[in-house]
Order: sequence, then C-alpha cells, then structure tokens
Amino acid sequence: MSLERLAELARREEEAVAGRRWEELIEIRAEQQELLASMRGRHDASARPVLEAALARALATERALIASLAETQGAIERLRAGRRAVRGYDAGGTVPRALEIRV
Repeated sequence: MSLERLAELARREEEAVAGRRWEELIEIRAEQQELLASMRGRHDASARPVLEAALARALATERALIASLAETQGAIERLRAGRRAVRGYDAGGTVPRALEIRV
C-alpha cells in the first residue's frame, strides 16, 4: 500500500540525512515525489496517523538537513580562514595547490 511505502521512504530519508548519504537522499526524494503525485485525492480517516507520522519525520529530517548544511558552511568558512592564515606565511605570494580550496 502506498501509505506504508510513504512511511518507509520517510524513515529511509531520515537515515540518509543522518548518515550524510546525499546521493541516496536524492533518489529517495525522487521516489517520494513520484509516490505523492500518485496519491493525490482524499483518503479515509485510517490514513491520518500514517500521514501525520510521515509528516513529523519529514519535518525532523528537514531540521537535520538544515543543521547539516549549516555545519558544512561553518567548515568551509574555517577552511577559508585557514587558507588566509597560511597565505600570511608564504613569502612568494603563492599557496601550494594542496592548500587550495575549491567550492
């Protein structure tokens, strides 16, 4: 049944974000979108708990994803600051390729 599949995808999405498995997350999101498009319309009251649980998981996953992005942004900023600091020690004005950051 599609409701159980939706709950399973929400669980997998949460695990992919927690494990930072971004390629898997993209695949899961595509599958979710396809499933949600096929589920348009009204559902009986028995579907409500499953839909509410899937929504709660999706919101928690969204918060975790935002936190992960903020953490990644902080790491990039620290790398940039480190690169500027290393440049100060370079008498020739060039930074070795190993220290260059590509964003």
